[in-house]
Amino acid sequence: MRVLIRADASTTIGSGHIARCLTLANVLRKDGAEVTFACRQLPGHPLKRLADEGYVALGLPERYAQERREADVEAFLPWQADIDALAAALKDPPRFDWLIVDHYGLDARWEKAARPFADRLMALDDLANRPHAVDVLLDQNYSAQVQHRLYDPWLEPGCTTLLGPRFALLRDEFQCEAITIKPRVERVVVNFGGFDAARQVYATMLALQGFDELRVDFVAGLHNPEWETMSELAKAHPNWRLHALVSDFFRLMQHADLFIGAGGGTTWERAALGLPTICISVANNQQPNAQLLADAGMHRYLGPYQNLAPECLVAAIAELIGDRSQRQALADRSRTLVDGRGTRRVADALAAHHNFAVSESP
Repeated sequence: MRVLIRADASTTIGSGHIARCLTLANVLRKDGAEVTFACRQLPGHPLKRLADEGYVALGLPERYAQERREADVEAFLPWQADIDALAAALKDPPRFDWLIVDHYGLDARWEKAARPFADRLMALDDLANRPHAVDVLLDQNYSAQVQHRLYDPWLEPGCTTLLGPRFALLRDEFQCEAITIKPRVERVVVNFGGFDAARQVYATMLALQGFDELRVDFVAGLHNPEWETMSELAKAHPNWRLHALVSDFFRLMQHADLFIGAGGGTTWERAALGLPTICISVANNQQPNAQLLADAGMHRYLGPYQNLAPECLVAAIAELIGDRSQRQALADRSRTLVDGRGTRRVADALAAHHNFAVSESP
């Protein structure tokens, strides 16, 4: 099976789209698939990382002539320009069995134009705000599970939907036992994505200054705008460690008692581990899912970062440190959502479609 993945990462977009696509790509490759990525060469793009992982990584232009400058992460791309750039990068390849697109700026217009590249298309979405013309749609968010008709206005008849955290794209190690909930929090992990453009690692560092007994790992991400200031602050706290990235984030989380972070892809990693979490959304698309999870008692949600008073974060940390029963309840409820097998389920769904197509062909 030949698979083409169209997704981007940058200091503005973040790294979540590429991270989850890479997780799926690794499973597909283990199953024998050949996987190619196509990504725009935006600031912080992932092309070298993907090549280092052994994938063909095609670079698309950083900008298109018709593109609005200073557009937000949900702004639509000039879809025909992106199709033309993709065709130029591919040159004359054999047809792909699957094209997977994970991009808020692309919709049914792009997907219809991309049909010549592949037999079947799958879209990854979190927003349910635009039409799709695909064979499979994946939304791993809890909001898609509980609002199961969310995509009815946006999909064509016959589209297969994979909705909810049962399909969360997690690495194999997250098929694991839950962490032990201790009487008191001893270790904390703080992370707000691969780039932390919202500067929330630094804001959390300020909130934690009065909790000297805690051992804290701050994973600040690449090109963090507050790196120098945070480095100086960390030197004054012997129990703090500041990382740009970590090679084994799973192990770091597995040894933690509390996580403070955003409402992105690590939501499902935390749920699989049963790791109690204080969540702060750093993008508009994170808010509905984060609130629904909080309403269901699966994490503590403090709202969007723009509206968060520093003393509210301090109070939430102080409350959870010694409240074992509350942390155990958060852990138990979150574990009901995610069993770590979501990537396997998605890969099997793609293979089933592929095998059906092969059996139908003359």
